[in-house]
Amino acid sequence: MGENRIFSRLRRAYLLALSLIALSLVGELLLVDGFLIDQKKDAEIINVAGRQRMLSQRIAKMVALEQPAVATEIAAWQDRHEWLKTELAGQPVLDSLRTLDTLVAVLSQVASSNTRDRVDTVNGLSEDFLVSMDAIVGHLSVAATRKVNRLQQVNRWLTVFTLGILLLELIFIFRPIGHFVRRQFERIDSERGAQESARAAAEDAVTEKNATLRQLYALNSAIDEAALFASLRADGTIIHLSKKFRDLLDPEASVANRPFAQVLNRNEGRQIRMAELLRNVTVTPWRGEWQLTDRAGAVRYLEMSILPARRAGAEVDLFVLATDVTENRMARDALSTLTEQQITKEKERVLQRAQQTTEAQEKERLRVARDLHDGVGQNLTALKFSLESMKLDDPERSRADLDRLKELAGEIIRGVRMATFNLRPPELSDYGLAATLERMARELSRLTGERVVFENDNFSAKLSPAAELNLYRITQEAVNNAIKYAGANYILVTLSAGEELVSITVDDDGRGFDPETVKSRTDGSGLGLASMEDRIAQLRGRLFIRSSPETGTRITINVPLGSG
Repeated sequence: MGENRIFSRLRRAYLLALSLIALSLVGELLLVDGFLIDQKKDAEIINVAGRQRMLSQRIAKMVALEQPAVATEIAAWQDRHEWLKTELAGQPVLDSLRTLDTLVAVLSQVASSNTRDRVDTVNGLSEDFLVSMDAIVGHLSVAATRKVNRLQQVNRWLTVFTLGILLLELIFIFRPIGHFVRRQFERIDSERGAQESARAAAEDAVTEKNATLRQLYALNSAIDEAALFASLRADGTIIHLSKKFRDLLDPEASVANRPFAQVLNRNEGRQIRMAELLRNVTVTPWRGEWQLTDRAGAVRYLEMSILPARRAGAEVDLFVLATDVTENRMARDALSTLTEQQITKEKERVLQRAQQTTEAQEKERLRVARDLHDGVGQNLTALKFSLESMKLDDPERSRADLDRLKELAGEIIRGVRMATFNLRPPELSDYGLAATLERMARELSRLTGERVVFENDNFSAKLSPAAELNLYRITQEAVNNAIKYAGANYILVTLSAGEELVSITVDDDGRGFDPETVKSRTDGSGLGLASMEDRIAQLRGRLFIRSSPETGTRITINVPLGSG
């Protein structure tokens, strides 16, 4: 269908191009044919005009020679003059031709008379007629030349138009057809190669058929020895039971044509359950775990699949495939017991972490309250006392008090800014993550004396406010830990973004630490690392820690763009 559409589209385009070319050629032919007709008419008119000039001179000679046939020539001359006026109707030169009517009439009258001076008069009038006719013929020649030039110009445009159509046809018709034909040949070559490969494969398959059949016979024997396999009739009686299955149940008993449910189970209730499963398998396959007792009386667990097999002209057969999973079942039970213990421990751990988080929050609130009370509160109290103690009647003291008030106001402003910066930096919502991390590094360097450097590696990604806040808190925690515990001389914070990830790395040259040891602490010192992991989990990101006493610590935070 796709190829038919392509051929139909190309056919329409080809017909359109040919139609345009045909129209162009027909137009050119019609134009040239019309011009030739017009030119033939113009040539006849110019010819007649020239003959008029010749006849005027001939009439003058015949008058001079007094030949009797002059009347016939004058009549012919007058007829052609009228014919010219008729043919030149609507043309500008007609007015010039009409001005000769009087001259023609006078010359004809004088030439027909017998006056004594008629020869001189006719010669004079003939000269005047020749001059006027020369002008008229000149006008006709110029007009004919203009028509030729116009025809040449139109013909050139028609040629350009035809060439343009041919170029468009080459680009949009012949070139696509060429590509299409090449693709068809490539596809044909590919199909030919595929057919040759298929033929070679078929020959190889025929060659290997006998070997494969022998391998299947050998494999059947191996499966009979190694696999738990049974084939049953639709009523559940056994057609074939593998040797391994018989060894598991009872190798001495005869199983042919016996119900599979009785051979597999000793318990009557489980025999009824298996018989019901076999009846339902003709509609829906069954897969599950089955418990049985082997010939030694030990409990075994089988992972069993019962599948229907429909054959043309025959009843539905059943196939039973089983795997002994007794050891796996025991291991799973042991693992389940162990997992329950681990879950209990993890619950205790989570509860302990929640308690530690609550204590840390209370400590943070106490720290904020202490900072406000000891810093901002005391400065506000000092500001109040300074305002109350001002004496406006002493200008010098008033100026000193105002300077002191300005210093107190500045300290209050700095204290408030530091408290709000620790709670939530205002730059985070105003300028974004990069500017906030840069200010954090600058402030921590100024307040702690440590060398904290921020590097923005072409970060320009747009993140949600929640993602920016979590990334800022994670970075802040990593830098504070490096300052408090690592004894680092140099801390580098790098922010970068790729096509899919936002990445933050915190490098220090400190003493390093063991992350697993820190996580297992119960004194609250590992709460910061746990908080970092919780925030990373909220952003669906990953946290990588590489630390050693020789190389220091590198913490890498990778968060997918669009998280949060």
